[in-house]
Amino acid sequence: MRKIVDNLLTMQDARASIPSMQSTSAISNSTKTSAAEIARTVIEALEAGEFAPGQRMVEADLCLRFGVGRQIIREALQHLNAYGVVAIEPNRGAHIIHVTRHEAVMTLELTELLFGLVSRSAARRIAAGCDPTRLSDAIGQLVASSETDDPVHYMRARRHLFAALSHIAGNPELNRIMEQVRVHVMRAQFGFAAFRSGHALELAEIGRTVLVGKSEEAEDLSRAYVRRIREFLQQI
Repeated sequence: MRKIVDNLLTMQDARASIPSMQSTSAISNSTKTSAAEIARTVIEALEAGEFAPGQRMVEADLCLRFGVGRQIIREALQHLNAYGVVAIEPNRGAHIIHVTRHEAVMTLELTELLFGLVSRSAARRIAAGCDPTRLSDAIGQLVASSETDDPVHYMRARRHLFAALSHIAGNPELNRIMEQVRVHVMRAQFGFAAFRSGHALELAEIGRTVLVGKSEEAEDLSRAYVRRIREFLQQI
């Protein structure tokens, strides 16, 4: 596993030196921005318990809920499909995916590797002088979210942490991949959301370790965090 991480870091460092280019598929107008915002709202609602794994995503109902037309809803569903949250079947429409326990365990094995990688790399770059402001802000949001009962506050703070780590690591692809490993559905399906206050503080501590440039410790803490979630899943 360590060799895999080291190989990924080598590839990442090489890519980090290449100027980033905006994807040709990036959201570039207000219609697509609205679709992306709707997709994000659906993910937050899923983790808050307003949607459930296996639930059909009826276009007409979503149009009424968000006050937009079918075209924007269809684009939002495509975003959700890309995130691994929704499956779209010809002639049957879309539904939120249902993850088996085996699939969830395998997903968390990948998540453990990715989270360790991004934390380790971000800590290295901060130690080399990279600006830590964005990460400091994310840590503050996580601590604040631990003191409230608002699931959306926590979800946004957690998302900001991963985005900050990926940004500092110099590889936004890591954040994109993290978005696509079905963790949103698993948190809703297996009850991880009930631990959000404790998780917020754990993630904040990981962020602080990255801030002081302790790359090995940051990787260990990140992987241990995901490993505990996987062990919980295997026991329920």
